[in-house]
Amino acid sequence: MSKRINLGLDLRGGTHLILQVKVNDAVNVDAQNTMEVLKEQLRNRKIDYADISQTDQQNNPDHIILKGVQSSARGDLLSIMSDHLPEYDMTGGADNTWNFAMKPSLLADLKNKAVTQAIDTIRNRIDALGVSEPTIQEHGLGQYQILVQLPGVDDPERVKAIIQSTAMLEIKQSLGGPYASEQAAMQAQQTPGVIPSDAILLPGHSAPGAESEGQAWYLVSRVSAVSGKDLRDAQPSRDSNGQPSVTFT
Repeated sequence: MSKRINLGLDLRGGTHLILQVKVNDAVNVDAQNTMEVLKEQLRNRKIDYADISQTDQQNNPDHIILKGVQSSARGDLLSIMSDHLPEYDMTGGADNTWNFAMKPSLLADLKNKAVTQAIDTIRNRIDALGVSEPTIQEHGLGQYQILVQLPGVDDPERVKAIIQSTAMLEIKQSLGGPYASEQAAMQAQQTPGVIPSDAILLPGHSAPGAESEGQAWYLVSRVSAVSGKDLRDAQPSRDSNGQPSVTFT
């Protein structure tokens, strides 16, 4: 019988944590991508602008202000919103400014999804510790908190280190590379030494079988084609060459 009964925190002791999810971090990532999409579409339509920025990155990261676009471009802006940014609302302001904000229902969904994803991530990490019957669930009323109870685990600092380590997956379009070094990548650009505004340089590795294997640099799109929030499932696997790979939906 003793093997069948799992004692809780009150009888066995353990670790009790209440975690605050930084949901605005998820919103900020979305807003940063939104600004890059706006810049790209304005360039494509040859619409001049003075600046694009977030009005309050810490408290309202989804609020974006576009400055220096004439009112005559309203039709083009509405078309951009409809085709590329349906999650956002747009309103005009004074002095040729335009304000963008994520629709309230979608903003709430994004924050709630951040909590759900955090719970799933924490559960996967805790399962790897072999803790029997842990409690991992939402806590509080609309405060984006998570309750974690781990019976029999008396090393809270290790648990915090495992839980709080962060990772974010982004799939970006490759625009150039691989380059042997960062300097080589800079010199290979259309304007040597200048990276296009819609791109960034990232370190990586050359593909297996390449002439020079090892570290390499790639020019990739600044805007993510796919981010972690778009994934429903991901599992480790092997590719056609037998190398470690990730299969995802």
